[in-house]
Amino acid sequence: MKQLVVIIVSVLVPFIGFAQVMDDTDIKKLEKGEYNIEAGKIQVTFSDTVSPTFIEQKLDDLGYEILSSEIKNIVLSIENNPSPQQLKELEESEWVEFVMSEAAGNSDKEMEEINDSDTLGSDKVNQLLAKLTYSKEYEYVVVALTYNATEITVEDIKAAYPDLKFEVLQQSQRSAILKTEEDKELEAMDELKKLDFVKNTAMVGNLE
Repeated sequence: MKQLVVIIVSVLVPFIGFAQVMDDTDIKKLEKGEYNIEAGKIQVTFSDTVSPTFIEQKLDDLGYEILSSEIKNIVLSIENNPSPQQLKELEESEWVEFVMSEAAGNSDKEMEEINDSDTLGSDKVNQLLAKLTYSKEYEYVVVALTYNATEITVEDIKAAYPDLKFEVLQQSQRSAILKTEEDKELEAMDELKKLDFVKNTAMVGNLE
């Protein structure tokens, strides 16, 4: 069974990079040179801030077909308890695509008080509801950033909310496998590396 790997072409060092986690057997095969170059395919890694639409349009203009792509935005989690106001501010941020959260369960005592609301005045019921609404704890909070958000953006968000503990769940990633003419992979790589939105290029290989 073939496993797709990416071989970083380098004339200076005989190292091989690969695009997936492999076991010891696969690594030994790579060390022994037991891999085949995939003819007519190259991998291109793009700058973190370019949009998928921009990538597709530019590559189409140059006559390249995208065989597969990996486009991921930065995703954060909040490990402690944000206030509803903080969540609202994050949702409205120009750098945030969406915020997803799930509230932890309300206490049995609070729910019993609300269920027994026929014995309470309306003011007391409203106070309890307000308490549940504005004192929420969350099972999880996930913040997905926009495509043009960078590591600097993440640091700015952290600085804006010093009381919140942010963790990076997913780093930004922009890469694609492109179809090229066979035996012209290196020419295509040279052409693409000249583009300001391309970070690097690589040959593609497989292990048997």
